[in-house]
Amino acid sequence: MATPHQVQVGNLLYTVVDDCTTSYLAILTGSVTDEILGELYAPEFTVDTGRADLPSKTTANGLFAVTGYPDQSFPHHSSTTYTVSLELKAPGFRDLRITQPILAGAAFPVIVPPAVLRRLPVRIQGRIVNDLTRAPIPGALVLSVDNPTTPPVIHTTALRTPLHFDHASGTAAQLVTVTVVGGTSLNADVSAGDKVINLLARTGLGPNSIVQLSNASQVKVEYGVVDHLGPGAPALPGQVFLRNALNRSFLQGLATTVQFVTAAPVGGPATLATDANAGDGVLLATQLLNGAALVVDSGTLTAEYHEVGALSDSDGYYRLDGMGRVQEIFLQGSQGALQQKIGWFIEYDHATNVVDLRLA
Repeated sequence: MATPHQVQVGNLLYTVVDDCTTSYLAILTGSVTDEILGELYAPEFTVDTGRADLPSKTTANGLFAVTGYPDQSFPHHSSTTYTVSLELKAPGFRDLRITQPILAGAAFPVIVPPAVLRRLPVRIQGRIVNDLTRAPIPGALVLSVDNPTTPPVIHTTALRTPLHFDHASGTAAQLVTVTVVGGTSLNADVSAGDKVINLLARTGLGPNSIVQLSNASQVKVEYGVVDHLGPGAPALPGQVFLRNALNRSFLQGLATTVQFVTAAPVGGPATLATDANAGDGVLLATQLLNGAALVVDSGTLTAEYHEVGALSDSDGYYRLDGMGRVQEIFLQGSQGALQQKIGWFIEYDHATNVVDLRLA
């Protein structure tokens, strides 16, 4: 490189290097698809590197390029490996974070492995009525069942409450028998998102104990795994700290039943066929896990317990939160001899899908 020299133009002084050459290149290129539909269509799709020197260009169908001046952004690239963090975002999809290495001496652009965006889950809700009388049916059970025409290899099980934690592909999931071993009452209301509950008594509770909260109709049933107890004697009112935040709100008094339970495994375990996200209301697993309750990742700090399926309330209304990960879901509503099965293509553009059931 030639020696820099100065040039004066009017009152301004410029430093000039006669043979300085810079190149503005595509540093990274890649593509993103929709987990469910394949081809992505998201006009507001963005890629953020968190660095002003590495802006990005995107297209509505998921192509992107990160651009910049390599010599400035990666000054020792010939001998040093760098990493770039990417955050991929699109309305209606979960954010996806990727760390992409740029190996020493690699030619630009570096190709980012194809990525998949996962749609935000939605709610399915509706009313269950008698097909003949149109009278609402309380206490009807709504389950996700296998496609009756083409049995799948991967089975979709709907949960009454969404998952609390992320779980890796291959994680064990198994049905359990829940047994009540004690109980008490709430000493204060509980809001969705709370990880601390106040109980009138905590005798028998300790780390890894399971607390079940429910309303009278069992439409709302949620489990919390105890991390530790707050100060004070167990026989007296006090706090219980849970490992998981609750998805639903519960009121103090007769509106909520608090029970201490154990959960014994039943049958053989299934494994998750793909990773699961906190907030998912379905499990994609090697078996259909339709029973009363199940456990995911038993024996670990992220173990969690859930009722299977939804129950309709006194007016026949039901809801399933966190529905996602599949294009079509098959629902079965039943009470006694009354039953209906229906296939539903989930409308991810709508936060709430209304699916009414008429049992015959």
